[in-house]
Amino acid sequence: MRILLVLDNLSSSCGANVGIIYELTKTWLAYGNEVYCLAREDKFHELDREKETTLSGVWTFKVLEDDVLNGVTKSDRWINASSLGKAFFAASHLSFLQKLVDKKYFESSEIRNEYKRQIETVCAEDNFDAVIAVTEPFYIAEALANANIGNDKYVIMMDPYTNNPSTTQRLKDKHLQKELNVFEAAQKVFALDFVGNDMDYLPAELKQKVVTFRVPKVQKLDMKTATASEHSLKPNIEKIQEFTDATTKIIFVYVGQLYDDIRNPELMLKLFTKLPENYVLNLYGGGSEKTLARYKEILGDRLILHGWVSSSESIKAQKEADVLINLNNNIKNMLPSKLIEYINTGKPILNICQIPNCPSFPYMERYPMALSASPDQNIDDIARNLKEFAQKYKGQTVDHSQIEELYADCISENVANMILKTIEKRGITQ
Repeated sequence: MRILLVLDNLSSSCGANVGIIYELTKTWLAYGNEVYCLAREDKFHELDREKETTLSGVWTFKVLEDDVLNGVTKSDRWINASSLGKAFFAASHLSFLQKLVDKKYFESSEIRNEYKRQIETVCAEDNFDAVIAVTEPFYIAEALANANIGNDKYVIMMDPYTNNPSTTQRLKDKHLQKELNVFEAAQKVFALDFVGNDMDYLPAELKQKVVTFRVPKVQKLDMKTATASEHSLKPNIEKIQEFTDATTKIIFVYVGQLYDDIRNPELMLKLFTKLPENYVLNLYGGGSEKTLARYKEILGDRLILHGWVSSSESIKAQKEADVLINLNNNIKNMLPSKLIEYINTGKPILNICQIPNCPSFPYMERYPMALSASPDQNIDDIARNLKEFAQKYKGQTVDHSQIEELYADCISENVANMILKTIEKRGITQ
């Protein structure tokens, strides 16, 4: 099968969505398929040569709009400028103003139209069994939907669009019309489970096009390197100790961005005021600085703020933790991608929810060493449960073969095969 992927970019800093698709692509290639890619380039997103050589072929095109905008908006001068200063600059630089207006009010129509032209050109010059647009941004799916080509069109939808929490009520109707257009043009729309399950606003005939999948980031270890295990669904590594004394530190680690609105750390931090002195919270990342400063005064050395660190340092911190903390969003159709990384470690996980229908539940319900907490619970009850949990599981990990068994639908190879079989089935029935 010959597949054309239409991506936002294929740079070394491509982001989590493209990174996931790149892993799926490796499986498609391993099974003898040809996978090509069409992506934009700008001075902030140059083509990653390693990714390029992995694929069967790559077409790129330059995008001026983002170069013009990012060259200004990413500068310290712009970031530190007053609202009046920004308005004066925009008014005196018409090219910048035009592109700013296009991005803010027309969702980058210039880039969307260029994607459409590029898709039509590439598909006219070559033959593909399937063309797959990967969101976000959503305008990539729009470009494919509007492209005048004879190829079967598919979409992989990694983020909500109409139901995106950042979408104002005024824009929802406009977004819905665009989404309906994309669904009508697509043979199938593959959506992450918490995105696809939140599409009840679609007409029944279009909802039938949705094929959901789990976040495909559970690693599959080579059998030669994987440790032997029984096929039990319980932690099967020997316990180091059932309980710890009050002098033994219990290390908690949270990795990621904090937000005052969608991912507020208040419950997590308040919880540690109820825990013993040997419970230490390490935060790697940024955000919610005022809240952190307030609790730093209360917790002192028990709250360690590391800031942003390298990927290797983050991995090291997770390996050395006794308990990892997953802090969820207060949004039902967005899941912190870090959760799957935590699952890969096999470490005990404290899963802090903010809403009753938290999208983490389908993932955490299977995990042998997970404790979920939410704001509707009594804080003293949470603290008591957490002490028992941390003492019971300190020093333990879940064997990775069990993780692969429990999360087979989160393994990249399995998700890649499901998508491929769905596309192949469409080809057979034509």
